[in-house]
Amino acid sequence: MAQTAATDKKQRILEATLQLLARCGFHGFSMKQLATEAGVATGTIYLYFRDREALIAELHSIIISAFAEAAFADFNAQRPLKQQYQRICANIWQFCIENRSVTLSKAQFDHLPTDVLRSQRSDAWQQFQPLRDLFQQGRDNGQIKNLPDDVLGSLSFEPYMYMASQQLLDVINVDQTQLQQIMDASWDAIATETGQAAG
Repeated sequence: MAQTAATDKKQRILEATLQLLARCGFHGFSMKQLATEAGVATGTIYLYFRDREALIAELHSIIISAFAEAAFADFNAQRPLKQQYQRICANIWQFCIENRSVTLSKAQFDHLPTDVLRSQRSDAWQQFQPLRDLFQQGRDNGQIKNLPDDVLGSLSFEPYMYMASQQLLDVINVDQTQLQQIMDASWDAIATETGQAAG
């Protein structure tokens, strides 16, 4: 029972951090404000996290895992590459729209210390192995441009996260027809002429 209470407190701290990041930014809130938001004593935060950076790093790691799990829902490696790719794109869009605080706080995570970002990027790619396999298969058969995974990933998915944030802020309004057009354009961005023809 004590373990459950401790887990609950830690979870509340993580969720409150995400909410505050989305609303206020990395330096826009104090640990006292975080404690109030989470409904715990300020000292309780330090029972679970060494400092603010450690807290943000763990939260980022959790988000990456949730993001990867969502990205590969209903993934089928037997489908044509473009269909596999667009299923991932559609899943990412849905995840971003359904997880407002995650999407709106993305920019804050981009400013984590370089060593933390480098370490987590390496760990993240392990969770995105199906995507790496897709990219490699596409490079091997000439359907996808011969670019590194990091570049292909940025070309592919950064725009979705940005557009989702704009949609959540009511700056743009992407309907299903437009989303399909965006996914077609996204594929074209990484596909060779052969890949575009195959799609």
